[in-house]
Amino acid sequence: MFFGEQLQNVRELKGLSRKDLAELVNVSEQAIWQYENQYTVPKFEIVNEFKRIFSVKPQFFYSKPFTKNISTIEHIAYRAEDRESRKKAKMETTYLDFVSHFIFEFEFSVDAPQSSIYSLREASEKLYYNGDSKVTDKKSILQHLAENARSTLDIQNNRDLLYKLEMSGISILEKNMGSHIDAYSTWTKEERPFIILGNIKKSSVRRNFDLAHELGHLLMHRLIDMDSLSKDEHKVIEKEANDFASYFLIPEEEFVEDFKQIKKKSNPYSYVEMKMKYMVSIIALEYRAYKLGLLSYEENRYFYASLNKYKMRQKEPLDEDIPVVKPGKIRALLNFVFENHLLVLNDFLDKYNIELPFLESLLGIDEGFLTKFKATIREDYYGSNVIPLSPSGN
Repeated sequence: MFFGEQLQNVRELKGLSRKDLAELVNVSEQAIWQYENQYTVPKFEIVNEFKRIFSVKPQFFYSKPFTKNISTIEHIAYRAEDRESRKKAKMETTYLDFVSHFIFEFEFSVDAPQSSIYSLREASEKLYYNGDSKVTDKKSILQHLAENARSTLDIQNNRDLLYKLEMSGISILEKNMGSHIDAYSTWTKEERPFIILGNIKKSSVRRNFDLAHELGHLLMHRLIDMDSLSKDEHKVIEKEANDFASYFLIPEEEFVEDFKQIKKKSNPYSYVEMKMKYMVSIIALEYRAYKLGLLSYEENRYFYASLNKYKMRQKEPLDEDIPVVKPGKIRALLNFVFENHLLVLNDFLDKYNIELPFLESLLGIDEGFLTKFKATIREDYYGSNVIPLSPSGN
């Protein structure tokens, strides 16, 4: 039996509309609709085309869907310019359904370390929604949240931010989302936090700000229906996430002391050394200083005039010199699982009727990274298929 839902799932996973897919296999858009709704069954040669396009085995379309609906449009935090694209958001929910299913499969045989993101979220939401007798205004609340998050996650150096977030229990992946989407975040129905980063070339410092921005969403905005917000309401939510990121990445007390060393406050080049230390953009550093009252209005205006003069708005000094850090936890998890024979790659691919490029693309794994495990034979260790991921087994 041909399962049209499987075709719809991989089409959305690939980011294709019915019209896009119809053009690729040389049929009508109506034919794709009929396949997906099981009014007609595609010919074998069409199924073979689907196999090639989606990197799955033909049996994939004749097997029951295995993913569950664990993500919703309402809880995906997009940037303001992206939020009107409901069709794009729907496709991202399909992506999250697949990704979450496979990550759970890989983690099932691993005794993972305890995650700190849940206790941090609980403390953050308590303050964000209920306030505190000593912390009442919104700015102070956001600053307190940022300071607590930085302390809880033990961020000593912003260079380690992505690693620390992964270790806290957040699943971070990288995928092609086009040139207009930097990142988004969500909590799934299964209480799994995700941050999805775009893979369009971006400086390391801007990626750091994206990560901190999305962390703000995860800690403060889980209970907000993002899809129902007005444009003005959404701007408020985005500003909160931006302010959180600024407070989180650039702690006030330390920053004020460092800023005293700057001689020419309105010269963008004066911020290069601090950019290396804080791993945030020159623009973000000056903005933080201006909001703290460390620059006058005139100095702020001159700074932005200089940015235009030196053409720094799009490209700053050191942008190409600081390596971009990529997500590594899922890559390490896959290597651990297959290297320790907890799963056999070929058996896993056969179980889901997918090809290796499907898995690599879905999880953002470098092409060829898993090839070395293609010939692995299953071995059981001492009658147990569960191995602790942390060295201590905690």
